[in-house]
Amino acid sequence: MCAIRFLGLLAFALLVSLLAACQPTGGHVGAVATGHFSARHEFPVLIVAWCGDTGPRQIDLVDGRSRRHLVATREFDGNRLEVDLAAPGEDWRITDGEGEPVYRLVPESERREYRVGVGSVAGGPGEATEHDIGTVVFTTGALADDAGVYVRAEDAPEAEFSPREAFPPEC
Repeated sequence: MCAIRFLGLLAFALLVSLLAACQPTGGHVGAVATGHFSARHEFPVLIVAWCGDTGPRQIDLVDGRSRRHLVATREFDGNRLEVDLAAPGEDWRITDGEGEPVYRLVPESERREYRVGVGSVAGGPGEATEHDIGTVVFTTGALADDAGVYVRAEDAPEAEFSPREAFPPEC
C-alpha cells in the first residue's frame, strides 16, 4: 500500500516538474544602436521581448557607481515592448539605489559600461529584482559606432548586432 502511494506521489511530482518545464520563461533584451554620434550622450531604446505571460515589471540600470530602477506603473500587453531609457514616459517610475525619485537618466561617460536587467517581478524601493527576462551590457560609445540591435550578456566577451527586424530571436 505504501509503495503504491509512493509511486503515485512520485508520478505526480514528475508530472508537475514536466509541466513547469514546458512553461515558457525568460526572454530577450537588446539595446538599439543608431550608429550616430549623438548616441554617445544618451541612453538607448531597449527592446524587451518576453516568452511567458508576465511582462516586465522592473528594469535595473547599473554601472560601477550608481543604480537606477524603472518600475512599471501598469501591465503590458503582448510579448514585446520598446522602452526609451532617456525618456521612459508615464509607464515607468524611476528611482535610485535608495528608492528616491529620479527625474532624468543621462550616461556619465561613453566608455562607462552599463548593465541593464529586466525582471517580471518588481523589487522593493531601491532594490534590484531577479532579471528573469534578460540582461544586456553596453557602453553608449559602442551604440554610437554601429547600427542594429546590440546584444551582449553579462558573461559574454563580445557583443552581437542583429538587424532590428530580426530581433528578438524565437523563445
